Amino acid sequence: MTIYYGSNVANGTLATASTMSSTTGGTETTAVTTVSGGGVWCETFSRAASETAVGAIGSPSGKGWVASPGSGSFATGNWSAAIALSIAATATVAWTVRFYKYNGSTYTSIGTIATSGASLGTTRTVISFSATSMSGISFGSSDLLYVDLWMNDSTGTGGDNPKVYESNSATQGVANDVQVTTSTFSPSGGVTHKIICDGFGGMFT
Repeated sequence: MTIYYGSNVANGTLATASTMSSTTGGTETTAVTTVSGGGVWCETFSRAASETAVGAIGSPSGKGWVASPGSGSFATGNWSAAIALSIAATATVAWTVRFYKYNGSTYTSIGTIATSGASLGTTRTVISFSATSMSGISFGSSDLLYVDLWMNDSTGTGGDNPKVYESNSATQGVANDVQVTTSTFSPSGGVTHKIICDGFGGMFT
């Protein structure tokens, strides 16, 4: 498995998103998404921003988090997440985290994990997204792993203003702030041959 930690630092490839790292050591900061309107869905952005609530979960906006795994493949296996959140006033809300491969123009879905509705208020709370099996997927050297987060409040998300807790560093995350655990990632590489001498001056591989 690989663990990625989210930050609020703009990514150099997808500037609207924020960078994820695979090491800890960063300092916690927060980002608030200010929500207006009466829709029951809103996205929780990786950096402070405003939006209008909508009636259904939307397409990727590019305002989530990204990691650069490099060339290789994620195996078929479990993905999970742990994300620290709070909202402006106590309400019963549910969350959906989504994973994509982004190749510069297209988002290819890897999978989704949703939680059941539960009470949340102004206190920092780690929301756990249960381990869920997802199909394997290959990445090219310039592809990004893209993650986004949506909130549902059946009474309307306007004014809920979700706050996400994350690192202030693009290279060092904070455990259990924005934390994504993937299936095993195998980098692409050449085949290694072992050369063995037979004791009579010959060699074979």
